[in-house]
Amino acid sequence: MAWWERIRNGIGGLRRRFGGRSVTDEDEGIGAERQRPSRLTDAAVALLLAVADAAALAGVALLMFIVGMSHSGPPGRTPAKSEDVSLLQLAVVWFIPCALAVSCYVHARLRMPTTTVVQGLFCVIGTTLAIGETNMLLSFT
Repeated sequence: MAWWERIRNGIGGLRRRFGGRSVTDEDEGIGAERQRPSRLTDAAVALLLAVADAAALAGVALLMFIVGMSHSGPPGRTPAKSEDVSLLQLAVVWFIPCALAVSCYVHARLRMPTTTVVQGLFCVIGTTLAIGETNMLLSFT
């Protein structure tokens, strides 16, 4: 257990040397004045982004429904033509999950836990919708 005590003492020495700040804060020049926002601000931002994300994902789901219905023919008949999926279509499909993942990371770095959890949940939902839409687009080829 001597190695554990050496590690623990080494971490304690680093904390004393940097004044309680993390090493990455010192390297980035952020300093000790970096504090997390209030819980009220965190909850307000989380609520605002939850409404915006819900509207965006509802729009994506509606778009999936419209595209899927436009490509389906009468029952018992296959679609007349086959088309390739462009890279632009896939980029549009995966834009919202990527934006939600970046937002989740940014709010985690800003030390806003409530907003991070909300953005993470919407990221999972957006990724699920993007997988479904990619599958739908690739099934038309």
